[in-house]
Amino acid sequence: MTTTNTKTVRESAPAKPATKPEERRERTRRIGRDVGILAVNAYERGIADIVALEKDAAKIAPYPWVKSALTMTAGLVEDVGAAYVKTARQALR
Repeated sequence: MTTTNTKTVRESAPAKPATKPEERRERTRRIGRDVGILAVNAYERGIADIVALEKDAAKIAPYPWVKSALTMTAGLVEDVGAAYVKTARQALR
């Protein structure tokens, strides 16, 4: 007696709906923009924290030249950070 082994044919899963390259590209751009905005927001908060720390340190510094240096550094960091954030936000539009 001869036996044959037959495999049952599995039904294939329904194919994913074909997405157009334009839709995929737009979705990728949107995700990239969202991630970029989150990164810029985090950078902006970090700069604000550093500036606040330097201004607080300037308030309690014992010597006038230290106060002046800390205040000047805080102003510089604040101005440069604002320029970076402005440029980054313009690029993300």
